[in-house]
Amino acid sequence: MILLVGVLLLIVVLPVKEDKKTCSNSQKKAKVKSVSESTCDDEEYEKLLEKKLEGILERMDGVGEVSVMITLSDDGTRIVDKDTKETSESIEKTTVIYDDEDASVPYVTSTDKPTVSGVLVVAQGGGSPQVNNDISNAVSALFDVPMHKIKIAKMISREE
Repeated sequence: MILLVGVLLLIVVLPVKEDKKTCSNSQKKAKVKSVSESTCDDEEYEKLLEKKLEGILERMDGVGEVSVMITLSDDGTRIVDKDTKETSESIEKTTVIYDDEDASVPYVTSTDKPTVSGVLVVAQGGGSPQVNNDISNAVSALFDVPMHKIKIAKMISREE
């Protein structure tokens, strides 16, 4: 079980060419990001996580076809740069501002990705307790989501 989760973590960490395609070209070229921008839109980031998780889970034994929905609890964290001026009486910190297309915006030094708050997995093998346990453990390990925030359901069979 531990070996399986370890392999899943390695596969998810491997770079995927689609990561770079989801970000807009203008955002890739810009070296300085404003507070309202991020490297990828939250919705695009959410879809990317869902697609990667689906790909991993479908490779697990007994899972079969899957559909995943991920919810994010926030839009990430952005740390802005601050100038510090020390005088003998006080320390004054001011946010570094730059002009960007007719607007003054704070200079962002780093950005953390949004936090995953819940995961729904609908899988063909979702009726099996062992498969449900494997999926829950994998999702919990990948996204650091508590077990009570992970729901696994059995996919309806589609007759063609």
